[in-house]
Amino acid sequence: MAARLLNWFRSQDTAVKAALIGLTGTLTAALITATVTLTIALSRPATGTDAGGRTTTPTPSTPAPDTSFPDDPTSTTPPATASPPPTTTPPPSPPEPSPTPPPASPVAESRVRWHGTLELNGDTMTRGWWLDQTPPGSAVNGDVYTEGAGVLYSDAALVAWRDSGAPTHDRCATLLNANRGLHTLDVQVGDRACVGTWDGRVGYVEVTSVPDAERIDVTATVWERQ
Repeated sequence: MAARLLNWFRSQDTAVKAALIGLTGTLTAALITATVTLTIALSRPATGTDAGGRTTTPTPSTPAPDTSFPDDPTSTTPPATASPPPTTTPPPSPPEPSPTPPPASPVAESRVRWHGTLELNGDTMTRGWWLDQTPPGSAVNGDVYTEGAGVLYSDAALVAWRDSGAPTHDRCATLLNANRGLHTLDVQVGDRACVGTWDGRVGYVEVTSVPDAERIDVTATVWERQ
C-alpha cells in the first residue's frame, strides 16, 4: 500500500506535492506539540481552587512518623538460665593416721663364739686353756688356768663377777677395763669371773666343782670381738 501511495504522490503536479508536504509538516508539528503537552500535564500535580478562588496544589503525602519506641535493651528480661545443680560437698576425709614409728631396734647382743665345759687340772697337761681358739686349746698356762689350792689364774685379765645377774659382754668388758692388771682369783663352787683373752676377746667362767686341790671344773662362754 505504501508503494501505491508513493506512485500516486509522484503522479501529482508540483503544487499538489508542495501542499501535501506542507500539510504533512503541519500535522507532524501538531502531533509533537500535543505529545509534549500531554506529557507535561501528566507529570504536573493536579491543582484545585479553594473557597477563595485560589489555585491549590495538593501537598505530597508524607508518611506519618513512627512514634513507636525501640525496645529498651535495659528493660529486656534476659532469658531464664538453668540453675546449676546444687553442689554436693563430700564429707571430709578422716585424717590419715600418723605413721607408727618403727619399734626401736634392740641393742644387738654380742654373739657367742663358744660355750662349753672345761677341766683345769694341775696334775695333767690340761691345767690351762686358750679361749680365742674354737674350741679352746689346752695350754700350760693360757687365758684361764690353775696351779692348785682353788686359785684361778690368767695371763690376760681376770675379775670376779659379784652381781647376781648373768654376766654380759658389755658389763664384763667394763669391769675388765676398770680392774686392769688382776691375774689371780680365789674361787669356790658357784663363783663367776669375767675373763679377758690374749687376743682381746671377752668371756666369763663359772666354777661348777672343785674335786681336789689341783682341779677346778668350769663352764666357759666366749663372745665374738666387737
